[in-house]
Amino acid sequence: MSQSTAYVKKPSTLSAASRRSRRLLWFGIFITLVLIGAIFSIAYHMVADKRKRMEEDLLQRQMTVTASRVETTDAWLEGLVEQSRRLVASDLFQLFALEVDKLQGGVPLLFAPEGGEKTAPPSSPGHGSAEELSSQLPLMRAMLSDFIAYSDFSSARIVNSSAETYITTESSMPPLSSGQRKLVDKVINSGQSVYAPIELGGKGLSLDVYMPIMPPSYQRTDGRAVAVIIASQSVSAKLAEILSPGIALEQGRRLKLVQKNGDIYQHVSPGATILRQVSDFSPAEGEALPFELRKGIGEGMDVYSSGRKLRVADIWLVAENDAALLRDTLAEQEKTTYGLAGVLSLALVLLISAVWWRLVGYEQKQVNKEMTALLSLVDEQKKLLDGINSTISDPISLTDGKGIYRYANNAFATAVGRGVEEVIGLDGPAVFGFDTAKRLNASDQHVLMTGESLSITEVLWLQSKKYHFQISKTPLRDPGTRTAQGIVSVFRDITQLVETQERSRRVVQQTIDALVRTIEEADPFLGGHSRIMGGIAVLMARQMHLSEQDAATVEAAANLSQIGKMFVPRDILLKPGALTPEEKVEMERHVEYTRNVLKDIEFDLPVVSAICQMNERLDGKGYPSGLSGEELSMPARVLAVANAFAAMARPRSYRPALPVSEVFAILEKQAGSYDQDVVAALRQVLATPAGERLVAQAAMSKVV
Repeated sequence: MSQSTAYVKKPSTLSAASRRSRRLLWFGIFITLVLIGAIFSIAYHMVADKRKRMEEDLLQRQMTVTASRVETTDAWLEGLVEQSRRLVASDLFQLFALEVDKLQGGVPLLFAPEGGEKTAPPSSPGHGSAEELSSQLPLMRAMLSDFIAYSDFSSARIVNSSAETYITTESSMPPLSSGQRKLVDKVINSGQSVYAPIELGGKGLSLDVYMPIMPPSYQRTDGRAVAVIIASQSVSAKLAEILSPGIALEQGRRLKLVQKNGDIYQHVSPGATILRQVSDFSPAEGEALPFELRKGIGEGMDVYSSGRKLRVADIWLVAENDAALLRDTLAEQEKTTYGLAGVLSLALVLLISAVWWRLVGYEQKQVNKEMTALLSLVDEQKKLLDGINSTISDPISLTDGKGIYRYANNAFATAVGRGVEEVIGLDGPAVFGFDTAKRLNASDQHVLMTGESLSITEVLWLQSKKYHFQISKTPLRDPGTRTAQGIVSVFRDITQLVETQERSRRVVQQTIDALVRTIEEADPFLGGHSRIMGGIAVLMARQMHLSEQDAATVEAAANLSQIGKMFVPRDILLKPGALTPEEKVEMERHVEYTRNVLKDIEFDLPVVSAICQMNERLDGKGYPSGLSGEELSMPARVLAVANAFAAMARPRSYRPALPVSEVFAILEKQAGSYDQDVVAALRQVLATPAGERLVAQAAMSKVV
């Protein structure tokens, strides 16, 4: 029987050699990938380290340049103030400024027409009069002009503490702006020199220095100045010198100057025709511009830049280097580094391939030596398997992972009406038909995926005859990997057993139907209650997705639940008022009557138990046994809620049918008695058309 050996595995020696070869191959691939990954990881870190070192070196060069230029600029600005000290420290100048500041009537009195009548009030004792101060103006103007002549300033004016100009080196000067007045107030109050923002005029860039004139030392009390010298200087040439690249010219590097003017930042360039606002300039908290990649000031290109703030003014010197130059250098470095990594990886692959080839060649020689032994061993396995399968009457088949039949015994071939040779190589649809094969394939896939055995029951039509089979499916594992390579299926014919069980079920159902008819004939009230309760209970079981066994139990128990009440005296059963303790005991005996009637019927379901527990409660306050909590089965909980609903939703002689909302209020209020998950399922059921019909049927029941 050649088909019986079609799926027989190789002996362990050959399999072990094959497994060693595969393991060696995968191990070599794994080691190769790990080493290549390590090589390129090292290359990546080398490139990243190179980038970091280049950025650190660039930052160091920028810091060196900006530090020296900031120091030079601070010294220059401080020198401008130092030049004025000889003038502002003059006792004569300080005294004159003090007298003018205290002059009642203000600066206009100093410039009254000659011979004109002075209208100022008399000077205070010790203070000069307006005439005296006016007579000293030429001398003071001359001293200021001399100061401008020997200093680096181009013009100057002196204003009092009220920002009124009373001495100037120019024939005409524009009045002070609001910004200039604020700077005058700042200098007056602080007694410190202030550098105004650089401005662009017709003669280029200019810088105003606001220097305080203090009162004589013997008149000083609060540290306030009495006047301010506003000296202007053209700074275009000086700034061009400061921003020049110098002797050590570095390709792609530029120096930029940014000043703060009010709430904005401006780019100051000696050759510019306008001071442009810098919108994305954001110095750090320490007022330094941190080193990072950003857009260049006044340009759209990417640059690496950093900046330092002057000590004496809100001015920053910013060093910029073109990012493109750094990227080009780094790209060349990356190309070289990754190229070398690629060469090393290729050499590594060739080396490992050579080693693997040598080892596999040795393994192949070992395998060839074992081939002769394999042939005889396979032949022995074939004879043994044929001898075993010829004695088995149950159909047995073997399918591979794709569902192709690789083996079938005589019983299987006879069952499907084919020869053994015909079955081998066919798939499921060819043997059983499409629909049946689809059902069988679902369980096959489960076995292949989980590697676990599975037993199912299926109805198969074989040669136009219906059979019930219990099919046991077991994975056929690879001896080495232990993974499922195929499925061994054993078919056990249980047709006679199933038919016997079906006949038994029909007998039980007929018995139930007979008992239900007996209830309806004996007491229509109980029969109507059973029908409403049964309909509700069945819908609830489906809504809660109970098992098939629990759903059948609920249906049978609901129909038979009232049979015991036939033996309860009717005057007690229909009494409208509260029952006496004795009557209550008699009423609760309906559970005992039900058990006695049904105990000898073979239901194959826990019907009697569900009916006996139906009147128990979760809190243990029910009857007849006082069960509680988890002691109550799920069918009993469903029956309890369905029974309570049917009782309240039907009319009574002493009350009409209760509205559904009121019934739910009662059931939910008694959460300790009824399972609220079951109550929620009842609410969902009554929202369906079938539930609504049952509610209407209950409400229209005959009043009892």
